[in-house]
Amino acid sequence: MSQNARLQRALDAASAIARNQGLQFERAITLQNQSNIIAHLSPTPVVARVMGSTSTIRQGDAWFTREVAIAQHLMTHEAPIIPPTTLLKPGPHYHDGFILSFWKFVQVLPEPFDPTQAGQALRQCHTALKHFPGELPYLALIREGHEILTRLIAESTFAEADAALLVEVSQSLEPRLQNLSMQPLHGDPHSGNVLNTSDGVLWTDWEDAFIGPIEWDLASLVAAPHVFGVDQDKAEAALQGYGSFDPEALDLCIEARTLVALVWSIILYREHPNPERLPRIERRLQWLRDRYQGSDRPS
Repeated sequence: MSQNARLQRALDAASAIARNQGLQFERAITLQNQSNIIAHLSPTPVVARVMGSTSTIRQGDAWFTREVAIAQHLMTHEAPIIPPTTLLKPGPHYHDGFILSFWKFVQVLPEPFDPTQAGQALRQCHTALKHFPGELPYLALIREGHEILTRLIAESTFAEADAALLVEVSQSLEPRLQNLSMQPLHGDPHSGNVLNTSDGVLWTDWEDAFIGPIEWDLASLVAAPHVFGVDQDKAEAALQGYGSFDPEALDLCIEARTLVALVWSIILYREHPNPERLPRIERRLQWLRDRYQGSDRPS
């Protein structure tokens, strides 16, 4: 099935479920078509999130179910997030092979988010997450990254030397990470998941939530500036806004985040073959080569 055909089926699925629940709207407008499909059911204040590339790796609906539960918990604690909609059942729902959920539509402002406020907002979310009563997986994205890496190596995605290096990196991560303090996390708080809205700086996309060190979330926010050498002032402002953390743990988590981002960027490139992704894939790989082959090799 072509990407366009799959996108249209996803929009049709979201539209069918929303109308079955009595929501009256004119059309579904695609806001994003990447790891998930995000569509505004215009002109209502409702957004649909439909599973996309993530479904090629994950089976079932556990991550969508957790996302809604966590967001509802954070909403009751007045955390700075984009909440599930209250105009219909948020889900998850199922239609035509798709899993989806519904969220409040917020107006995104043209100005970029303030990184200091993003860090402060993430700290507020972490504080509220400490009291989340549901179960979350342990170090989920790190373990999932190892599974994806194993699959990619089996498909001869990497040169032999790179494959051996990445296996070494991956196998070393969990033993080092498990010595850190753990709590419920966002899981994937990169700069695309924090928005400057008419309601303030808000975090979104909670499907990757898991138990891990807070420095993982911070690394998710600042690893790209660290690896690519861009927006480093914004990364530093975000860290200052967040407050106290362990710098050594952050360094380790930047390594872990870079490996996970590498394997996921390859999966996303296969689903959406944008040539602009290729230099970023190579840069992440080169950063890991330099880190493990240099004199400051982690122990």
